[in-house]
Amino acid sequence: MNVDATVIDELTEELLSYCSGFHLEISSDVAQRCIEHFFMVVEVNQTMNLTRITDEHSGLILHILDSLLLLPYVNDAPEGVLLDIGTGAGYPGIPLLLATNRAGVLLDSVAKKIKAVDTFLFRLDIPCVETSHERVEVYVRDHRASCACVVARAVAPLSVLLEYAAPLLCLGGRLVVTKGVPSPEELSAGLHAAKLCGFEFEDSLHIELPDYLGERTILTFIKKREAKLGLPRKVGVAKKQPLGY
Repeated sequence: MNVDATVIDELTEELLSYCSGFHLEISSDVAQRCIEHFFMVVEVNQTMNLTRITDEHSGLILHILDSLLLLPYVNDAPEGVLLDIGTGAGYPGIPLLLATNRAGVLLDSVAKKIKAVDTFLFRLDIPCVETSHERVEVYVRDHRASCACVVARAVAPLSVLLEYAAPLLCLGGRLVVTKGVPSPEELSAGLHAAKLCGFEFEDSLHIELPDYLGERTILTFIKKREAKLGLPRKVGVAKKQPLGY
């Protein structure tokens, strides 16, 4: 997709302005590459269903800014690998990797999405990033305690994400989850699952996105100890029999 350089420059400035409003520190280069990534997603979306959000302004907020809102929490995690569960078109993983220069893993069980993400990584020249279309429960078998930070954006109930992340994280590692407005039942189950999985609840932040485009709740947990049960459970069990309910 050929995009006029003026459009990219204007959107880059708009993104930097939004980031400044949320006290997010990113460079102009990172902002521009995030915009370029979005246009790559829109291009591939013409032949593959990666996203329903293709409008430039909405994409800037609902994909890019929404991903970068996790940046302060990722920066506060220990040094090491950042893993994105259910990355889809590369959100929130690619903007966060561009902003942090961490080594990363982008995980999605849909192989064609990972193939598209591989293309984005190549075109954006992002080094030290692996991708996988294995299920989380399978991937962790050979990568236990390999990550310093795990991020996820509304891909599963909170209790399921805690269960997925626990065996992936090293002690002291951080799980950062972003959702819309989780129900009291989901939060209660998540807090119970956190104890079973060796986490301590760290923080919860409610954010209203610009231009009335929705609300976000960012939840963070620190892995303090090993889980009280054997993890990972068999593929699919976490979703069929979620902890905490």
